[in-house]
Amino acid sequence: MLLALRVSLVLALLCAPLVRAQEPRALETQVDPRVELLSIVARLAGFREFDRENSVSPYSRTVEARFGPLRMHAAVSTLQKLRAERGVSHDAIASFAVHLDSVESLKERVDFALPPERLDPRWGGAAARAFLAELRDFATRSKAAEFFVEQRPFYAEVERRLAARLEQSVALPWFDKFFGAKTRGRCVAIPGLLCGGGNFGVGVRFADGTPEELTPVFGCWTFDDKGVPVFGEEYLPLFVHEICHSYTNPFVDRFEKELAPAGKSIHATCAAQMTAQSYGTWKTMVYESLVRASVVRCRYATEGEAAARSQAEEEVNKGFRWVPELAALFGEYEKDRAKYATFEAFMPRVVAFFDTYAKALTERLAKAPKVVALSPENGATNVDPALTTIVITFDRAMKDKSWSVVGSKADVPAISGTPRYDGACKQLTLTVKLEPGRSYRIGLNSARNQGFVSADGCVLEPVLYTFTTRQ
Repeated sequence: MLLALRVSLVLALLCAPLVRAQEPRALETQVDPRVELLSIVARLAGFREFDRENSVSPYSRTVEARFGPLRMHAAVSTLQKLRAERGVSHDAIASFAVHLDSVESLKERVDFALPPERLDPRWGGAAARAFLAELRDFATRSKAAEFFVEQRPFYAEVERRLAARLEQSVALPWFDKFFGAKTRGRCVAIPGLLCGGGNFGVGVRFADGTPEELTPVFGCWTFDDKGVPVFGEEYLPLFVHEICHSYTNPFVDRFEKELAPAGKSIHATCAAQMTAQSYGTWKTMVYESLVRASVVRCRYATEGEAAARSQAEEEVNKGFRWVPELAALFGEYEKDRAKYATFEAFMPRVVAFFDTYAKALTERLAKAPKVVALSPENGATNVDPALTTIVITFDRAMKDKSWSVVGSKADVPAISGTPRYDGACKQLTLTVKLEPGRSYRIGLNSARNQGFVSADGCVLEPVLYTFTTRQ
């Protein structure tokens, strides 16, 4: 009964009244040479997130032909060291780019010594100046500015296509309504032509009171037969997601001390799944949590109940199992703006939510069964493709003839016959057919599929199991 009441409360709050339309924030689309330049250097430095299979296009081949000879440049090697020593990668690349002036000058738009509020902290503020000097030399030697001028006709078509897609979004008025109006500034959607499936919610906040710039970077992962990116409907919720970062990340920063204990506790329980999505710290996980809950609210307000439910389910499937409840909590904020004049005023409730969730999760995990051994080992990288069985060992007796081995067809090895437990129901054997040179990702239970249950009725928390076979 309590579970039913809880679910009913979540659904009721998700379906709070729609927000009213406001004047939309101006939106521009622009291929940004600064982002392209930094992406090129990262690509030459071997950053896989800027050299994905789905980013291959005539443009990426042109980039390689033009800039490949500079692969040994000091800027490239320094960026490799920054990744190894400070974790500079992914959104840090785009964050650095938008904090620079034009490609011709590459000056600091905000004094790095401050450091800038929205410059990714992995750069170390003023410490990034040594790399910036090398970047200027790279741009000069490669004649990068000339290259970007040459590509302008292509860029113009990319901008036109992205603008045509994002103009279908009705979300922009929602942000100020929900979070509170910002000082009017630029909102520029940037196509990241070398980003593949990577998307980055970056922007610039100025110390002198100049209106903030929102500059989300959208990856390009589908191209037509002429090599021009195709922007599908999936870019609309993605647009909301990336814009939300500029609103919610500062709240996480302001309440970092209060959020840290619960955030660290929760992240420890799902670190593998979070890290696989580039959320390797508790703070990035919490950043994403607030954004994803906000997207659920926005989609309900602008698209209706079905869209909100679909979004909430998608977040759960990505490991953010608490997001539907967090989105429901945000519904309370929407319903009582007299009490909570700003989202910052509501943040203590968000802190309390994570504290409560972390405590309940700890108690649940203490009772849950555990996987104590996997064969092949989790994370193994040289598995014999001739192996025909996978063996999963639990710390206690499990419910017989009940399991959930989940994942996409491309990630899970072919399973033949019926999985079988040993006599004690502690060890499950799967008969499989492996292929050489393959990476496998197998889920043992998920938010929706919970067949692995102990004999006394406790559900196994989802486990991500990965291994790679040798050639």
